[in-house]
Amino acid sequence: MQKINIPDWKLILNKVGQKGIVSNIPLILYVSFLALVYITINHHAENTIRDINRTARELKELRWRYVDEKTQIMSMTKESNLQQSASALGLKKTLVPPYKIAIQIQEQP
Repeated sequence: MQKINIPDWKLILNKVGQKGIVSNIPLILYVSFLALVYITINHHAENTIRDINRTARELKELRWRYVDEKTQIMSMTKESNLQQSASALGLKKTLVPPYKIAIQIQEQP
């Protein structure tokens, strides 16, 4: 029959107790520092994600506004709409088609 070693309670208490804590202070400080660094990086990452989402929302709204204003401008520049707005000013559509004016420039000696 094999004998099972049961650890001594005094040894366990000594390792976990005050002597164990005092002897492991550098390790405890190192782990605490790593935890603080982890929390700081996580907080910064969450803020960056919030900023990205806010900027994406603003970009989407600006794109909608751009498309809306572009559509309004396109409808305002239609020939029928221009005639209506020009008739309010007393202007009429010309019946004579436009023509090109050609000028010959003479070179001076």
